[in-house]
Amino acid sequence: MIKKRAAVFPLVLSAPSGGGKTAVRDCLLRDPRFGFSITCTTRQPRPGEVHGKDYYFLSKDGFLKLREEGKLLEWAEVHGNFYGTPEKSVRDVMESGRIPVMTIDVKGAAAVRRIFDDAVTVFIIPPSPAVLKKRLELRGESSEGMKIRLQTARAEMKEAHLFDYLVINDILEEAVADVIKIVETNSLGMRFNKDLTDRFALEL
Repeated sequence: MIKKRAAVFPLVLSAPSGGGKTAVRDCLLRDPRFGFSITCTTRQPRPGEVHGKDYYFLSKDGFLKLREEGKLLEWAEVHGNFYGTPEKSVRDVMESGRIPVMTIDVKGAAAVRRIFDDAVTVFIIPPSPAVLKKRLELRGESSEGMKIRLQTARAEMKEAHLFDYLVINDILEEAVADVIKIVETNSLGMRFNKDLTDRFALEL
């Protein structure tokens, strides 16, 4: 008899700066079903960030070496810094039986999909452009930084339709609940499961 079991797959969260993907991720990681897929970056650590926990903080040469060796699942240059996801980091979380949560940009999401065709992608946006601008202001962005991030946000919004789901992050708790519902739907095999149908056919 074929038994239904919960699926483990990469969960990709993307959003424009100020969209709240990091806050959503941090809430999800309180749930033991999820694991953090640690990314690497060449930017400097922010106050409170820890190497090997929040990011792998690398030199530019160290980052480029990983890229050249083909060890990065995806990578991008954002606002003058490099970011990337080691493939091993994702597979380690999956092998532990948890869903790896990845917070990456729209191009990175497409790269993940090419490697993991069962990845679930979620694009997160604030309830309005005015709210997005306000959040960036509260983060202390300079006028030049604000301009760059808004330009990036406009470009990212044009790619949002390529994602599986859209979540509006007005109230954080509700946005997190929406993402969890998405994960639960996919974990229960609501999407087409070729492995399951192949096994079924073998037993006929």
